Amino acid sequence: MGKLLTSVDFGSASLAALQALIRLRRNTRDSLVVYHAYQLPRGMPFLSAHVIEELEERAERNAQKELRDFIFKEITPQERRGIRIYAQREFLTEGLSSHLCTGNYALLALGAKGESEQTEGALGFHTKHFIYHSPVPMLVAFPESAIHWRRILIAYEENYESPVGMSFLRRVIQKAKSEVVGLPILKIEKSLQSYHKKIQKQFRPSSYIPVVWEKNNLVELLLQLAQRYEADVIALFTDPDPIVEGMKSLSPSMFIRQAGWLFLPPLVEEEPTNIPEASEQGA
Repeated sequence: MGKLLTSVDFGSASLAALQALIRLRRNTRDSLVVYHAYQLPRGMPFLSAHVIEELEERAERNAQKELRDFIFKEITPQERRGIRIYAQREFLTEGLSSHLCTGNYALLALGAKGESEQTEGALGFHTKHFIYHSPVPMLVAFPESAIHWRRILIAYEENYESPVGMSFLRRVIQKAKSEVVGLPILKIEKSLQSYHKKIQKQFRPSSYIPVVWEKNNLVELLLQLAQRYEADVIALFTDPDPIVEGMKSLSPSMFIRQAGWLFLPPLVEEEPTNIPEASEQGA
């Protein structure tokens, strides 16, 4: 299918993402790249060049060792075969983007939130960035998620085109022999709002709460369906905005030990290239 890419910060969410790719490659036999980004301590410009060089070398050795020790601890010797590890002094977003641009990758998997991130909601900054900007399908794993690819809940919006996502998902289902549960996603239209008004009119003066499939309601519905059908992956052929907004408004504890969320990139239409018309002299 192509290489698999994940980033670890040694937290429980990134461990769940790594384990999900380990289980997937048992069936696909793809190579796996494990990436770790680290930074140097602040205040470096005020040190001498010699001291800075020593600190840089020490930081690189420590990062490589920490990543290698983490892999040896969490992955069996047999499963470590074919894994490549990178520890790089870089910002996570830039480092991962560089890998995605230069390698033949089929899937990116990230923990929902970094171990040290103090952000609102269930998703961290870097994860949200790649939900919108990853050129390949992206799996989001939460702490203690056990993602085995046995059953996939597909939330499908008819007008959402994702050729890359569809091709990837078909290969996964074929290789992993996954079962599929389908849920069509219907967009809210004015006609549906009129139905709510009719129902409300029938039961006045009682208070009325219209139930809509958007934001946190949609996220909660998908979580409940995944539990009901024992799906360990929720694949999204739909606009990520309501999912991201819904996750932002819900408690992160709701996602612990739940299914992974597979965001499938939309079809990006290339802008037409303006070709100047030939002049009469050059014709």
